[in-house]
Amino acid sequence: MRPLTRRQRVVVGIWVVLAVALWNGIFEMMVVRGVKEYLFRAALHEAGRRPFTPIAHVMDPAIYDATWVATLWTSVILLAALVTIRVVGYRVPGTGYR
Repeated sequence: MRPLTRRQRVVVGIWVVLAVALWNGIFEMMVVRGVKEYLFRAALHEAGRRPFTPIAHVMDPAIYDATWVATLWTSVILLAALVTIRVVGYRVPGTGYR
């Protein structure tokens, strides 16, 4: 396995930064969904329409799911990006073609 060129290292760095931003975005989106679910249940409790629900019963599974879903999707995207970088950067010896 040959080392990455400077350009490839820069592109890998950019993709890693984008992957971190993607993970944070997906995680936040799913946690906000859990918060909205809890607030909805709390509003129903205040209206006398359902029993009290502790926040841990809603948010613990929401955070657990958000962590795994964000990690899964970010891993898929980052793996595809790194494979693409490796394939595009491959040069066929003696032909001048990539």
